[in-house]
This record gives sequence, C-alpha cells and structure tokens, in this order.
Amino acid sequence: MKPLQVSALSVVIAGLTSGSGLAMAQSLALEEVVVTAQKRAESLQDVPISVSAMSAEKMANSGVQDFADVSAYVPNFSVSKDPIGDKISIRGIASGNQAGFEQSVGTFVDGVYRGRGVQIRNAFMDVEMVEVLRGPQGTLFGKNTIAGALNIRSGRPTEEFQAELSAAYNADFGETDLQGYVSGALADTVRARLAVMDSQMDKGWVNNGYYDKDGPATDEQAARLTVEWDVSDSTMMTFRYEDYQFDNDAMGFTMMESGNLAAFGSVNSRSDSSIGNSGPVMNFGSDSAIEGDSQEASITLESDFDKGTLTAILAHSQYQFDRYLDADFSALNGLRFDDTEDFKQDSLEVRFASETGGDFDYIGGFFYQQQDMTVDGLSYFNLPTLQAVLNGGCAANLGPAYSGTYVAGDAFATATNTAAFGNAALANVCAQAAAFDGVTNGVNRYAKLEQDTETLAVFAQGTWTLTEAVRLTLGLRYTEESKEADQSVNAADFGNRNTSATSDPFSVALAQTVGEFTTHSFSADDPGMTRDEESLTWSANLQWDVSGNTMAYASASTGYKAGGFNSFYMGQTRGAGADSRDVGFDEEEVLTFEVGAKMTLLDGAAEVNIAAFKTQYDGLQASIFSGGTTFEVQNAAQATSQGVEIDGRWRATEKLTLQGSLGWIDFEYDDFVNQACTNDQFIAARQGAFDAAASDAEKALIALGYNNGSCAAQGVNDLSGKTSAHTPEFSATMAFNYMDQIGDYEYVANLDFNYMDEAYRQDDLDPLGLDDANLKVNASITFGPQSGSWDVSLIGKNLTDEETFTYINDVPLFNGSHDMSPNAPRSVAVRGRLRF
Repeated sequence: MKPLQVSALSVVIAGLTSGSGLAMAQSLALEEVVVTAQKRAESLQDVPISVSAMSAEKMANSGVQDFADVSAYVPNFSVSKDPIGDKISIRGIASGNQAGFEQSVGTFVDGVYRGRGVQIRNAFMDVEMVEVLRGPQGTLFGKNTIAGALNIRSGRPTEEFQAELSAAYNADFGETDLQGYVSGALADTVRARLAVMDSQMDKGWVNNGYYDKDGPATDEQAARLTVEWDVSDSTMMTFRYEDYQFDNDAMGFTMMESGNLAAFGSVNSRSDSSIGNSGPVMNFGSDSAIEGDSQEASITLESDFDKGTLTAILAHSQYQFDRYLDADFSALNGLRFDDTEDFKQDSLEVRFASETGGDFDYIGGFFYQQQDMTVDGLSYFNLPTLQAVLNGGCAANLGPAYSGTYVAGDAFATATNTAAFGNAALANVCAQAAAFDGVTNGVNRYAKLEQDTETLAVFAQGTWTLTEAVRLTLGLRYTEESKEADQSVNAADFGNRNTSATSDPFSVALAQTVGEFTTHSFSADDPGMTRDEESLTWSANLQWDVSGNTMAYASASTGYKAGGFNSFYMGQTRGAGADSRDVGFDEEEVLTFEVGAKMTLLDGAAEVNIAAFKTQYDGLQASIFSGGTTFEVQNAAQATSQGVEIDGRWRATEKLTLQGSLGWIDFEYDDFVNQACTNDQFIAARQGAFDAAASDAEKALIALGYNNGSCAAQGVNDLSGKTSAHTPEFSATMAFNYMDQIGDYEYVANLDFNYMDEAYRQDDLDPLGLDDANLKVNASITFGPQSGSWDVSLIGKNLTDEETFTYINDVPLFNGSHDMSPNAPRSVAVRGRLRF
C-alpha cells in the first residue's frame, strides 16, 4: 500500500480509539454479523480470514439484484456479466467461459456446491446473507476455490407465521420484479418456507434497429421450498427444492469498434445496434437468446451430540440451456453460433464439528461428488455471404489489377499472385474469397464434449488454544478426482440445428478451412482422454487476541483448480492434425500468505478489518483466442497477486451508520508468453512473417495459414510483468445509512458511493477493452409505518450515469471489429412491500 494510504488509515484508527471517540460511542454498539465462513456460526469479527458479508437488508435497501451489484461493495471482488453466466474474479483470478473450465471461485448455496457459472443465476432469491471469502479455501470448501468462495445462505423457515410480497418496477428498462415468501409452522415439529420470484425486463438499454426491439430482454421465474423437521430434540432434517426457468431474448450487444463491419451498417454505439440475421437457417429472431432451466434438491441432517454436531448434506443439481448468437454481430447474414449444456451433479458431504471453547476444537469429514456434463457448439458459416464480402474487399483494394490476380476457386494461386502487392491481409482476403468462389451454400461445424467426473475428498481442521490469547489452526484436505471424456468435431451440411456429419468431401474441406478444425472423434479409450488427479492442500493459521477488542492473525494456505478437457478442441494445436493428447489441460495451484487484524472500536460502535496478502499461482489455465472462430485452454502462466483489503463500519449516531471498504491489488503475470495477440499485434506479426518470406509462394502460405494461434505461439503478446483482465488496482465504497421517525412512521435513506479503477475487460489486454475508472452513486429511500406492515421505496442506481462495460470480445473472422455489452445506465425504480 502507498505511504499516503497507510497514513490516512492510521489517522482514522487513532481518531476512533481516542477518548473523545469513546465518549461518543455510548449505547451505539453495532449489530453483530454472524457468518458461516468456517462451517460454524461465528461472529465476523472472530473469523481469522478475509471475508466480507452483505445482509438481506443491505441488499434490499441498495437495490442489489445479483453478484455484479454485490461486487461494487466488496474490495478486490469483481463480477463481469456474461451471456451465459457471471464471470467472478477475486484478487485478479477468474475462469474463462470455455465449458471445460472449472470455476476459480466456488459458489455454495446452503452448503451445496455449484460449480458452473449458469448455476448461480438464481442464487439471489430470498437471500439471508452473502459472504465473500477471499483467498484459497482448499481445506473446508475444497477444490475449485483457488481464488475464494461465495457462501450464500437463503431464508430459513420460522416458528411464527411470516409472509412478504414485494413488487418493483423500473420504468427506464421496462423491468418488473415480483418476489414473495410465506413462512411458518406446519406442525409442532415442522416448519416451512416457500419463496417465489418472477422477473421480466422488456426494454433494457440497447435498441436493436434490425429487429426493432430492445435488450437486454429477460424473463425469469423461480421457486424454492424449504421444510425443517425436528426429528428429535437433538436432530433436525432440512429439505430444500429449487426450480428456476429462464427465457432471455436479446442480450443487448453493441459494437465498441465496428472496423470493417462499418461498411455494412455497424456503428460504434452503447445504445444502438443493427445486429441480426435473415432466412430460415440463420435467423432466430434476435441478436442473441438463451433459454433453459435448473433444479436442485437437498436434504441436510444436523444432529447434536455431547461432543459436537454431525452434519450431512445430500444434494442433486441439474440444469440445461440452449443459447443462440448472431456471431458476426452485424446485419450481415454471415455467422451464427448455437451452444447447449446439459449438466447433472450428485454430492454428499458428511462432517463433524466439535464443541468450541475447549483447548482443542476440530472439524472433519468427507465429500463425494459425481458430475455428468454434455456441451456442444454448432457454428453456421453462410459461405455465399462471406465470399461476397471478401471478394468485394479484394476487388476494391486491387482495383484494375483484380482481373489478372484473382483466380476463382484457387486460393493458393490467388494468394501467390496477390503477394506481389506486399500486403499480407490483402493476400489473405483475396485467397479466402477465391476458395469459396462458386459455393452456393453454407456449411456447419459441430463440436461436442461429453465428460464424466468423480471426486472424493477427506478433510480435517483443528484449532489448538496455545494460551488464553493465542490459537493455532491447521487444516488438511486430500482429494482424488477422475475425469473421462469423449470429444469430437465434424462438418455438417448447412441447415438449422443440423449436426450430423456430412458425407460430402467438398463440404468437409470448406468447413475445415473456414472453421479452423480437423475432423476427429476421441473417446475415453484414446490417449489423454482420461485424467486422474491427486491433491493435498493445507492451511495454517495463527490467531492472537491482542486485546479484548482486537484480533490479529497470520495464515498460509494452498489450493488447486482441477484440470480438464477443451470442449472446443479443434485438432490444430500442433499443426499436424488432431491428437487426443492435446485435448486436456492440467490443474493449476496456488500458495497464499495473509496477515490481518479485526478491531472493534468505540465500545462496539465501530469495526475495522484489515488484511494484506501475497499469492503465487502456478500453471494458470488461460483461454487463448484463435483469432478466427474458437478458443483453446492452455496452462499458460505463473502469476503473483498481492494487495490489501479494508472493511469498516461505524454507527456514528443512533440514526446514522457509515460503512466503507477499500481494496488495492497488484496483480502481475510472472510468466505468460503465449496469450492471444491483440488485433494490431496480429496484423503486424503476420505482416512481418510475410515480409520475411523468400518467395511469393512462401508468402502465400503465410497469408493462408498464419492465425492468432501462430501469433500467440511466437510470444508476441507476452503478458509477463502485466496485470490480468477484470482487475482494477483500486476499488472503494462509502455507504451512508440514515434512519429516522416521523410520527408513527419511519424512513430509511441510503447513499452509496462506489469507485472502481480502470480495468481491462478482455484477456489479451487490448487497449480497446480498457474500461475507464468510474464513480457510481446509488441512493434509496424507504418509508413506512413503524409496525413494518408495509413500506414503499424509491431506488436510484448509477445516478451519475457512468458508461461502463464488463464484456467485450473480438468478432470472429473480422479482424479489428469488437462487440461489447454495456452495463446499465442511470435508472430509478419504485418498490412496494407488504408484510403479514
């Protein structure tokens, strides 16, 4: 941390601990925040790890609807909205969207692990608490928590009858949000809670002129039933079932940089787009759409014994979705992409937690999980349209020389002839146009991955009370994981949802050329298509009660993220055809050191929590863009992440409470030479190789065969010494909560300032993907009777109307064009709640 920041922090702490400050704090003690970050219910101030918590009340008052909203209030925690699922980053580490990835941040809802991005879409219905655990959680939470974990607790059944109905409307986006729950006793020993949600958005903030509709456009429904049964005085069984349906039409894509697509009507805009397709094969009625459903059922058994509590969680989760995407992000009828996922998971966790307060406390248990996943991707290449675009560009640039240079149907001859003009990009365009000349139809490319995963782990963590003020905690987890997969890619005849392998060799050749793949089909019997991993992760934590109000700690911990298989392996990694050994990628590992302190000040009226960390990653998994139409996962990098996190609360008066946070992070790749090249780097690298060739024939081969994978392999975009995407150096929040009464009524006013430093939103750190630093202001006021029977709220978000984005990508096949999805502009919503 910079000296100025340390000095400022010291002044704040000194002021809070001064005698005058103590006098002000009489009878202003903060309400205790209880978290389950260590699989026990504990005060946040007693947990010796860096964790932030956000209650249901705070989320409701601030208009928080998803993890992206939560990230504005939590230091070193970033969430990027994505067409499929949220991309979560903690301390600079996140997972890509390639389906073969495991998550770097584990998400747990009521103790059940949700390892896929789409599984957390509905996690915010009837939430009691969200806990963000930073740093690897490899002992108690397990694999795939290499960056941290999200621990979410939903609302629990109550003894007394309770019910609430909430209705919100946002006129700016045409958004309605209906939520409600009913809770109470069904019998002397049985309690239940039913929560429901219906959310729809019709207008969004992007107007699509092609279809004359607005986006994002969402339609989501969910329900959760929770039943608690007191089996005996010492045993409780909890049954939970969730069902979630979504049908989201239009994601709200626009163009950050139109590039060559400007010639076809694309404009650079955050509020307007012309993305669309026509015809029975290419058109699905929107720029993008995703529809699907998910279900989860769990049974939790908790039994109290003299020596501790036994907990068992048996769960089943599943989801499926179908997504459709206009992949050329323009009015061209050129590219379409469909993908589907079908996922099932069964898990069992059993653990025993001893009673606390003695000289030795412990938690131990085992975890078993079995997953089945099928993912596929269907790419449509409308070759007549693409050929016309390419040919038009070739003719316009060659001018009168076109007729003597262009050889219809002969890509190599055309590239050789065009090489004389000294422009590799022109030679490539003309050669591709010649290759597809005369083709009267398109082709499909179909990729599929079927993967089975089995995981077994045993874990134990013990805490020794060394002295009255010092405790030592050691944890150990042993994990075995096996994976096997079938993976294939084939050409198919052009047609809506046609995935069957074509028997036409000409279509195969065309598809392999434009789709950058080699036809193959691998099964678990092939080399490299099975993985068996063993991992031993550990943690050590020394905790010191400096005084009755201050606890300090120091820790070291390890974690790992499992390896896997590329879902869209195209068979061209080594340039010599498909090889099953290239489909897989290895696990990544992490070692973190952390020191921190948790201080309760002003007789309980204020709290300040500080953590400083240093983390080293080895074998980081990275998604490398080909520059054409696919991504490939590789173990690409080593990295070091270090920084500071500060959280604080202060009840300044009986009516006013302040809450703030500050995050500073210094993330640096120690070794990452093979990231995909930015567009400018790729153009320059290809031209350099083209210029260095000895003959026009060699130049033609470079023009035809050099892609972004070639550029990445040369180490042109060496990110060693640079930061990662979605990693702002500084983030800060200051929130004010003011409560007062007017007769028999009361009101609650909230004012939040959220600062986010600039951050790259694309993994290759293309300057076009740099999201500027911004300060967003949110405010709300809630008014109702003191009885709490009803209230109405006015909720304003992004009142400074900051223009930000968290998603940007290269447009396939159109170098220099970048699509994006802008974040929501300023909006105001009104909400009413009834309680019974």
